[in-house]
Amino acid sequence: MHASVVMPILESPEVGEEVKARIADLVVRRGKLIGGNFSEPGHTSLIGERPLSARARRVAGGYGVTGRKMFASMLEAADYVMVLACPDDATSPSAGILLLIPPDAPGRRVIANWDVLGMRATRSDSLVLEDCRVSDDTVVFCSDDIGPFRLAHLNWFWGSYTSVYLGVAAAAYDEVRRVVTARRPEGYAQPLAYHPDVRPRVAEMSADLAAARLATYHAAWLSDTQGPTPETIAALYRAKYIVGEATSRITRSALTLSGAHGIFKGSRLEQLFRDGALAQIQPPPADFCLHSMGLYELGLDAEDLLPPMKPG
Repeated sequence: MHASVVMPILESPEVGEEVKARIADLVVRRGKLIGGNFSEPGHTSLIGERPLSARARRVAGGYGVTGRKMFASMLEAADYVMVLACPDDATSPSAGILLLIPPDAPGRRVIANWDVLGMRATRSDSLVLEDCRVSDDTVVFCSDDIGPFRLAHLNWFWGSYTSVYLGVAAAAYDEVRRVVTARRPEGYAQPLAYHPDVRPRVAEMSADLAAARLATYHAAWLSDTQGPTPETIAALYRAKYIVGEATSRITRSALTLSGAHGIFKGSRLEQLFRDGALAQIQPPPADFCLHSMGLYELGLDAEDLLPPMKPG
């Protein structure tokens, strides 16, 4: 989550060298952890456009930021949260400003509501900003159209999530192999790995994991060699879709193979199952990935499509 917001800033040609040097100093020399917080309660990942209700108002020496943000990952541990808001003086609905909000900023408070199915350790609580005052040097980036910046760095904004869930799938695969090779039922000379129902399931998990890993590596290779081309962006969506589906299947199969012994709280496979259940939901969700991949594969322009739902 730290890399998903820090790396776009450091790699973007739109961000000034002075800002990059300041971020690098915070992270490298001072060891600061930076979380990202772009989402809001009214947003949905099923729809690409995300109007911002959080506003940044110009005040003497800085900004006053007002709004409620959701999914502020690492909020308990982060030294700063990089918040996306709309400048009050913006003339475009797609305008955006990125600001670093420290924990002691006046007007900042946290609603500790991260009581969720999986990925509990991210502590992605809600951040409430009530005319939260920050200085000018907390501004990281400002644009009349934030869209191109976000699109150019999907490899960090969204591709980084893909690798997290690939890790969840790999951990579940490793753990279930450990369980079935170590557990020997009473009265039998061999562990569960010898059971004929176990081997095909493990083989399926292996195939799923290999396909997911290769799709992720291919997307990363395209990102490194081509940059944010349409082919790269489609590959990033494809990788997230494949990894999400594979992680869901692998963690469910692993829990099934572990049997009733694995469903207790504290079981590693129970935790990984809960984490894996979110793989298809974590942005970009599976349906949005399919939508975006379909546009690329058919050579369609999103501007020529009807909106997914009737605008208000």
